[in-house]
Amino acid sequence: MSAADGILLVIGAGVVAYAVLGGADFGGGVWDLLAAGPRREAQRRLIATTMGPVWEANHVWLVFVLIGLFSGFPLAFGALARMLAVPLAVALLGIVLRGAAFVFRQYGGALGAGGGAASGAAGWGRVFAIASTLAPASLGYCAGAVAIGRVGSAFSVAAGALALACCAFLAAVFLCREALVRGEPAAAGDFRRRALGSAVVAGGLAALALPVLAHEAPGLASNLLAGAPALMALSAAGGTGSHRGARVAPVPDGARVRGTRRGCAGGRLGRGPVPGAGAAGVDRRAGGRARADAPGDARRTGGRVRRHAAVAGSAVRDLQPWRVGPTRSSVIRTMTRRSRTIAAR
Repeated sequence: MSAADGILLVIGAGVVAYAVLGGADFGGGVWDLLAAGPRREAQRRLIATTMGPVWEANHVWLVFVLIGLFSGFPLAFGALARMLAVPLAVALLGIVLRGAAFVFRQYGGALGAGGGAASGAAGWGRVFAIASTLAPASLGYCAGAVAIGRVGSAFSVAAGALALACCAFLAAVFLCREALVRGEPAAAGDFRRRALGSAVVAGGLAALALPVLAHEAPGLASNLLAGAPALMALSAAGGTGSHRGARVAPVPDGARVRGTRRGCAGGRLGRGPVPGAGAAGVDRRAGGRARADAPGDARRTGGRVRRHAAVAGSAVRDLQPWRVGPTRSSVIRTMTRRSRTIAAR
């Protein structure tokens, strides 16, 4: 294997990682845009807290791919950059807007007057959702243009739509599992239905794109169809397995469960709030330690020090965003309560 082949393998691995992990992040924005029904706010909270710890980290894979392409194949990089200048600029705009809008929405929800969301938080939420739809569609358009060697084709448009459907499917699968882990069977059922629906849409778009590809790039289409039976059988087996395995089962209340993992370098998905881990739970734990650590006047000073350390440790644990809630307001309120408790004791 030559050095060029090795670089291509590394670039291909980065593309797959970004498509799966970054695509799931983009798909979360798609479902944020399409959230509906009486549980739409709960769905958006699940999306926000699931994305929170790794919400921009997966773009490292895109940077990794671009640097590998620029370093290993500079002439090809220059030709692709010229050909795809407009769709890449649109994709970059979507990535930047989605990241900024996600942060502004979270801070807007935390710093609104009277403890409510700021007036622009909902608007930033819409920007986040629309930008999350725009970016994967533009990147899929670029992939279709690279496949056939030109822009402005019907296959590029079909590839953009297929990329968007695949991102939505990935996100729905991740969110279904995360909802099950958190003990939210209703939300898990919502995202399970969306995963199955988006899988059907993605399969239909793939089937529709094949005749378009055969018309615009017959050689590429014939090469793809040569291995189609095996790939279709593998896809059908995976779809059947996911349909049979994605069963919604309630998790017992109060169970402490760990979030699933995904993201850049095995990043952690958000963990749901644990019953009893809020301010009341901290106060009860602190009170119990106070009674246990100060049985007499002789140990009052040492007990007070231990109580302060216990309250501070509980505060640090509860300040983790996946245990507190979807907005920074919960973090701010928890910090204020812990500070007052320590000062009072």
